[in-house]
Amino acid sequence: MSLLLPDDADLLTRLKNDDRSAFEVMYRRHWQQLYDFAFMKTHDANVAEEIIQDLFVTIWEKRTSLQIANLRSYLFTSVRNRVIDHYKEKVFAELGNIEPPQAPEYSFFLEELEATMRDSIARLPVKTQRIFLLNRFEGHTVREISTELNLPERTVEYHITQALRIMKTLLKEFIAPCLLAFVNSIY
Repeated sequence: MSLLLPDDADLLTRLKNDDRSAFEVMYRRHWQQLYDFAFMKTHDANVAEEIIQDLFVTIWEKRTSLQIANLRSYLFTSVRNRVIDHYKEKVFAELGNIEPPQAPEYSFFLEELEATMRDSIARLPVKTQRIFLLNRFEGHTVREISTELNLPERTVEYHITQALRIMKTLLKEFIAPCLLAFVNSIY
């Protein structure tokens, strides 16, 4: 009898059917990598742990309605978004407890930013795009990407550097005016 571990798709199916053991397997399988990723971004063990715990609580609470195609990608994107939210809250707290704007313009800005990011990523060369997405959106290390794609680590580092350089150039035209308008709206 072979004891095969269930894949993520099977875990998601079982999770939707209220299978606690599937949730526990998912948690144990992904917790450490997600925690490491959050810690790498926040440099705060308590914040990283809180982000991951909150994510898994949300997954359990919304288990029947979640529409997830790629669990690993979903988890890392969720952690990335929660880290961003953490820094937004921190910045607004440092600005004198000013609440983040909830006006339609703010949500419109986020939608435009997301669309601009997607367009900018789509403009990257295919190999650079894949390496960038694996590193920045899925949390893979240079070594993991190197092994997965059978490339030297220096090549992976080169593609990440190139992607960041290109993205910076493409996004600069969008972000600078938006940040100026945002700062002006606060004061």
